[in-house]
Amino acid sequence: MSLATQRHALPSAPVDDPAFAGIKARIVERTGHHYYVDKDDQLFEHIARRMVANDIDTLAEYAARLADPGAAAAEWRALESAITINETFFFRFAEQFDVLRRCVLPKLLQERRTKRQLRIWSVGCSTGAEAHSVSILLRDLLGDAVADWKIGITGTDIDDAAIATAREARYTSWALRTLGEAERERLFDREGDRWRLKARYRGLARFEHANMMALLDDDAPLQFSEFDIILCRNVLIYFRSDVAKQLVGALVRRLAPTGLLFIGHAEPNPEFADVARPVLVDGVLGYARPDAPAELPAAAPPPPPPLASPAPPHVAPARAALPVSPAPQPAPPRPIPPAPKPAAAGEVRTALSRGDAGQALELAEQEALATPRDPVAHYLAALGALALGDGVRAERGFRSALYLDNGFAMAHYLLGRHLLAHGRDAEGSRALRNAARAAAGMPEDAELPEGDGMTAGNLVAAVRATLGGAA
Repeated sequence: MSLATQRHALPSAPVDDPAFAGIKARIVERTGHHYYVDKDDQLFEHIARRMVANDIDTLAEYAARLADPGAAAAEWRALESAITINETFFFRFAEQFDVLRRCVLPKLLQERRTKRQLRIWSVGCSTGAEAHSVSILLRDLLGDAVADWKIGITGTDIDDAAIATAREARYTSWALRTLGEAERERLFDREGDRWRLKARYRGLARFEHANMMALLDDDAPLQFSEFDIILCRNVLIYFRSDVAKQLVGALVRRLAPTGLLFIGHAEPNPEFADVARPVLVDGVLGYARPDAPAELPAAAPPPPPPLASPAPPHVAPARAALPVSPAPQPAPPRPIPPAPKPAAAGEVRTALSRGDAGQALELAEQEALATPRDPVAHYLAALGALALGDGVRAERGFRSALYLDNGFAMAHYLLGRHLLAHGRDAEGSRALRNAARAAAGMPEDAELPEGDGMTAGNLVAAVRATLGGAA
């Protein structure tokens, strides 16, 4: 298929062209991006742009370029960079960074005060905000003594352009959106319309090109081992569930004996407990090696979904909306319930984040009694019940929230995850599809109410990753 006359208006994917099918299969195999399995047009846009860049007119020619020993390595890196969508910002998921600052890093610094060495890995680091956020925490904790430590913070990503940005540490204000003005001034220098991380915070992190799928072949470099902390957040949701499980197992094998892995809020899966030991660190979920020593925090039961947090809203990587059919019928107009008192809702979220599920449930149920027509109060009560392991009350809370607001995407989503975790596959799959339908009607980058920063596109991708071809 020729692109000679279509360089400015990209065509639909030529799904009948065997060359396209072959390239797509190789992309999914190399990157693990199951996300593109049903996104032919979106994938072809990226391929077509690379064809134009190489002055190639047919997919067969481009497939040959990807197989050419002299050109394949460079072209694969350019293509993999093109298909990666990067969205990140500083101190994303504030409660995890709060636990790192208050608990995990001080404990490590105390334990390593003689050896004075730490190793931290940011997997799928995108443009580096996550790794640089850890650098800021360590620099603030150690002060000038940081010079006496051997600290290795490594960020890896498949996207060379993102790696270049991470090394520059120069960002738009969007990447700094959770920081107040005083913190921006403390941490960054203004350079025109950009903000550059101050030099004293830039030196701790280094960035490298790496493909996560190499972990499954035990092909990652030997230096990728014995990490004290691994952060792999909002990456696993774009992999098929069985591949995500394998990756979690591979990552925890790269931990030091007392190391911890932290993943994104939408990513916990009960099956991860087969390959990693779930632990709670001051109410925040992490994973350790199965043979981790007993002094680590007590094991936590694998949760069906993540819990809400009191953090300010964040924006997760946006992905294309899941094609769903048929569209739901418009719901009849419903009375607008009174919003819960911000202080009450905030107290519930704070209790959930700190692992005090009993207090969270008590506060949420009190709020539901006071404002019975408020779906958020019932939703928060369901989260508290989930944290206590009370599945009956959790399901009742989610269904009460959905009775009041059938378009409540997060309630559909967490109900579905809960049902799937308890073997109710048909009901759980239906709830997840309902969540995807609700989210598909919103802009991809729109933050979902009560989603802790999860966007509509992010939820759709998470449903796709969970249900695969059945979505």
